[in-house]
Amino acid sequence: MPPIEVMSQPNIAALADHGHTNALYRPNTVNEGNIDGAIDHSFTSAKAPSSAAFPHHMRLRSRRPSKSASINDASSPQRLSPKRNVILNTRNPVIIWLAKNELHLSLFLLAIAHSCYWAGYEWPSLWIRMQHKSTLADNHAVESHRYVRGVHDIKFVCYWVVQIIAARSILLHHVLPAIPRCLGITNDRRERRFCEMGWSMLYILSSWCIGFRVWQTSPYFMSTQNMYVNYPDDHVVMPYGLKWFYLVQTAFWLSNVYTIHVEERRKDHNEMLAHHVVTITLVLCSYAFHFTRFGHVFMLVMDFPDIFLSAAKMFRYLGYDLLPNALFGVFSVSWVVTKHWLCLKMMISIWTQGTTSVPLEKRYPAYPNSYASYPIVGCLWFVLCLLQVILLYWFYLILKVLQKVLIKGEDADDNRSDDEDVEEEESTVVEDGLDSGIDTSSNCSM
Repeated sequence: MPPIEVMSQPNIAALADHGHTNALYRPNTVNEGNIDGAIDHSFTSAKAPSSAAFPHHMRLRSRRPSKSASINDASSPQRLSPKRNVILNTRNPVIIWLAKNELHLSLFLLAIAHSCYWAGYEWPSLWIRMQHKSTLADNHAVESHRYVRGVHDIKFVCYWVVQIIAARSILLHHVLPAIPRCLGITNDRRERRFCEMGWSMLYILSSWCIGFRVWQTSPYFMSTQNMYVNYPDDHVVMPYGLKWFYLVQTAFWLSNVYTIHVEERRKDHNEMLAHHVVTITLVLCSYAFHFTRFGHVFMLVMDFPDIFLSAAKMFRYLGYDLLPNALFGVFSVSWVVTKHWLCLKMMISIWTQGTTSVPLEKRYPAYPNSYASYPIVGCLWFVLCLLQVILLYWFYLILKVLQKVLIKGEDADDNRSDDEDVEEEESTVVEDGLDSGIDTSSNCSM
């Protein structure tokens, strides 16, 4: 076999002009009688030409990096596992591990607590049952039990955080996905978002009904003046239902701080995190200052519009058009009435009635367990104003959606907390790219 001659740089440039530049760097072994392999070997053995050897129009240009993050970026979304419809936007190993094992871990902790409780140990009762029962309580009926606050309330809240995470994981990944699948919906993003909104609506609707029932049987039902009557003597001791509702709601908001990090990142992730922190601060402060009646009614007012928003999004992800628009209209009206008008009325009531209706001898710091004073109420006002700033920003986004519906005739699509991938088709491209390993950074914004 005659020797193969190494091609000169002009010949290499000619091959590059005909689209054969990949052969310059493709490794291959030389087999006797295989002229193609010998040519490839001769190309790889030649010194790679510098860019100056090529004419300007023949030089190879590297692809410019995309402005969006690549698929290996720490902020890029990744599928949690092939069997679970979960997209994470973090590479934090702790969050990934918690997202993968949240159900097994929560059920394991609950199984230990209840097994020890049934076995007769005393320590699980500090977590499972509410503590700090008042000595003035009537022991004949659960509804007449009255409680005070105490350090063991932290254990009860932690227990309910674990329970809420377990219930969310079961509904989100094992129960609710059956609904869109039965309706023939195969889009992963729509199924995932439907399940998230389904869990949100089920919890908020259930907790709101329980809280409304507690409020309906209370002496301050539909009366802001009675929320501060005989403060603080009648406010230090709480009925069973009021304390249970307060502590479970605290657990729910604490669990939300966790869940927004194990879900696909939303466009308003930072605003949502700030909202949760402000809400938790408000709940804890009102609980510590014995303004639980105010906090109870305030949570009912704030949660009411979210029922319609979750329902509207659920029907939208199921493919309906008219019903989500109607529900979004109800949500928009209820938002203005509750989160702005009623909220402002309650802010005025705690500033006026929460201080002036309390006698001077029962105000802070002269009277024990009393926090009725303008500096302390001013702290609550500051937190409420922070909450209003976030709500006003979201209301601005709601007005933009209403403008699309009423003026442009488009469908209602609340963009306050949707995924960072704006279009549904783009999200599908992202998920396909995650599964196949292609770079979709040029197709959509992350």
